[in-house]
Amino acid sequence: MNEGTGPAEERRCGVLYLDDEEPLVFLVSRLLRRLGFEPFGFTAAGEALQAYRSDPAKFVLVLTDLSMPGASGLDFAQEVLAGSPQARVAILTGHADEADVTRANALGVRAVLRKPKTVDELGPVVRELLR
Repeated sequence: MNEGTGPAEERRCGVLYLDDEEPLVFLVSRLLRRLGFEPFGFTAAGEALQAYRSDPAKFVLVLTDLSMPGASGLDFAQEVLAGSPQARVAILTGHADEADVTRANALGVRAVLRKPKTVDELGPVVRELLR
């Protein structure tokens, strides 16, 4: 399967991406669009959570950074999963200790992954999470 293809149902669905770095949100959103998804990028956890709660069925996947000023990706994931236990949530991070991974697993997070070194490396990660 190449980057531009995927199941039609998934291609119509949104992917929520939360990261405090605006340039990264822009780049990841472009990649997700290129993969055929409708990206919803946020730099503020409160806004991202409000968007998710307003229409959870719109999102096939939720991706969040782990460490952000004033917010934790784990706390955000906990809020999403509290209302939607079936949600596909993954955490992307530059570093995670064992306690972070253990907490993520306990919350029901699908994966704690190292941030790809390039945005193009994210495509295979997204496809794997959607299997």
